[in-house]
Order: sequence, then C-alpha cells, then structure tokens
Amino acid sequence: MKIELLTGKIPVGISQCAMGDAVRYNGGHKHSKVCTELLGRVFEYVPLCPEVAIGMGVPRQPIRLVKSDPSPEAEIRVLGVDDPTLDVTEPLRNYADSVVPELQGVRGYIFMQNSPSCGLKGIRRYLPNGHGHDSDGMGVYAERLRDRFPDMPMEEVGRLNNNDIRENFLTRVFAYDAWFRYVEEDPQPARLIEFFTAYKYLLLAHHQQKTRDLGQVLANSKGREQGELALEVRGRMMEILSHMASRKDKTNALMHSQGHLKGYLSKEEKAELTQLIDEYRRGLKPASAVLTLLRHYLPRTPHSFIHNQMLLAAEPAEMGLCDFH
Repeated sequence: MKIELLTGKIPVGISQCAMGDAVRYNGGHKHSKVCTELLGRVFEYVPLCPEVAIGMGVPRQPIRLVKSDPSPEAEIRVLGVDDPTLDVTEPLRNYADSVVPELQGVRGYIFMQNSPSCGLKGIRRYLPNGHGHDSDGMGVYAERLRDRFPDMPMEEVGRLNNNDIRENFLTRVFAYDAWFRYVEEDPQPARLIEFFTAYKYLLLAHHQQKTRDLGQVLANSKGREQGELALEVRGRMMEILSHMASRKDKTNALMHSQGHLKGYLSKEEKAELTQLIDEYRRGLKPASAVLTLLRHYLPRTPHSFIHNQMLLAAEPAEMGLCDFH
C-alpha cells in the first residue's frame, strides 16, 4: 500500500474566534495567525462557536464550570458568572450532538483554550459559593465531541504556537485523513495490516513498545469481527501518534530505514548516512537532512516495504509548517 498525502486541503474544525471573528463573550476575538496563515495552507476550516450557536449572543454574560460539591463524582454544570441561574450545560451538549453529521468529514479539531465550552484541559472549576476549586475541567462542548469522535486529533489554539506540538498535531491529522481515504470503506484485515505496515517506522518513532503491541494484535487477529478490529487498530494508532516523537526513537526508526539500504550503498555512502543520522541524534542536523539523503538512495533498493514507509514521506517541517515567526 503506497499512501500519498492529500494534495488538497484537509477539513478541520476550529473555534470560530480563532479565525478572527468577533464572537467572544466580550465582543472580541482570539485570532490565531498560526492557524489562519500557516496551518491554513493545508487545512480547510469549519469554524463553529457553540455559545453563539445556542443563542447567547455577542456580547454575552460570561460562563464558567461549576461543581455541585468538592467530591470527585460531583456534577459539572456550565453556569453564568453574574447570574448563576443561567444554565447552558444541556444546550451546549445538544449543540455538539447536532453538529456530529456536519463533522463526519472533518479530520481534526482546534479548540480555544481556557473556555468552559471549548477548552480541552486545565479549565478552572468553581464551587456554588463562587470559590475556585481546581483547574481540572474540560469544556462541555469539547468533551461531548471527544466522546463522539474519540480518535479524532484535537488540539488547543494556544498550544499550536509550539513547533513540536504543531508538528505532532499535523502528523496525527495526516494519518487520520489517510485512514479514511485508504481503510474506512473496506477495513478487511489484509488492508489493516498494509496500513499499519506503511506507518510502522513512523509509529516506532512515537512509541516503540506500543507499536510492537499493536503488531501482535494484528498478528493474532484471525477470527475477530472486522469492524471491531478496525476500530481497535485505528484507536491504537492514533494513541501512539499522540505521543511526542523523541529524538532517540526517531533515530532508531531512521537506523531501521538505513538497514534496508544495506548492500546497495558504497562504503563511503554508508559512512555519510551513518554520520548524518548520528548528527541528527545529537541535535546537530534536522531530520529533513537525513530523510532527503534516504530518499535519494531509495531507488537503489527493490524492497517495497521501505519504499512505502510514511516515515520517509514529506514531514510537516519540510512542508514549511513548523517554523513561524
């Protein structure tokens, strides 16, 4: 299976305020140039604002997460800050359910941080007396969509300013999109194995043990229900890719790739490639330098396995999507 990156733009959901639209509670916006000017080169955005969509208006009363009591199992509601009788918990959840059909073709979602509706993590939670309780909350709209799309790559606007986090999100979106183009319509075991095999070295760069565990799941999959197996494989692959690729593990994957060229390189070429991989390991050269040289030598080997490895496909940094000033 030869997987190609999509040449057109990939549909991605996004909090509407990040697009520069004045839909915030205070009548402002939170425009993200990283999202619109950089990631907008490869993403086709579906902008949504759940608070406006449920009729709260602009400007509007601010809302916050409120726990019924301090216990871990306490109920969480989304209440007005100035008027606690304003409860928009169910409207936000219902709106999330209503946009599920619209989001079936979306391959990632970028949420606004610190929002009681859209934040993915670290949202401040309060007690009924108005005292702050903790910062362990998640926006109720975002939480509902995460439950409905558990494998979809999701990230917060602010975190995407970090090059490594942005590269990881892009990698996950590209893989999630590829799944729907190559596997979703016909998830027979042979196709699952082909897809996993194409991603094997990239997965190893993110988490070696979990990649080997997934290999065992596929090796022992005879007799399993096709749809159930496909969901497990997709879930495990997306979970593996959610781990940040370490320089150590990526070096290991690059060395595995180099091994497939054994017998097809001269002594000098082997030494040059080995030195370049070591310089990447020590942080002296970018991964793109190693990938460029590996691709240069690829035509020499007849092994289809290495020709099909997504690790050697254009990475986000090479596409100019990681450095932004």
